[in-house]
Amino acid sequence: MLFSGLQPFLRPYAEELLRIAGPRAHLTSVRRSRRQQTLLWRRFLAGLSKYPAAPPGTSDHEKGLAFDIYSEDKGLLRYLGQIWESWGGVWGGRFGDDIHFAAPKR
Repeated sequence: MLFSGLQPFLRPYAEELLRIAGPRAHLTSVRRSRRQQTLLWRRFLAGLSKYPAAPPGTSDHEKGLAFDIYSEDKGLLRYLGQIWESWGGVWGGRFGDDIHFAAPKR
């Protein structure tokens, strides 16, 4: 399962968030290689992606500290974001990336 790319301390929280979301949401991205992040960043800069991407070397995805959950239901993503923030996490909806969920900044 994709959750295996997350840092071990983060995995149970991510699994619980997806359990809460139910069948209307699914995990789309966890750990990314530098190459994958570079491709996503370039697509974003070229206007080919509606989701922001951090420059290579700066993404929490490259460290297994972030995951993306996709849902057509934007209200559900806001709800999940509120839960995630109540647990201390960083929700990307605060900066235009409502599918992004990251570990607390240390």
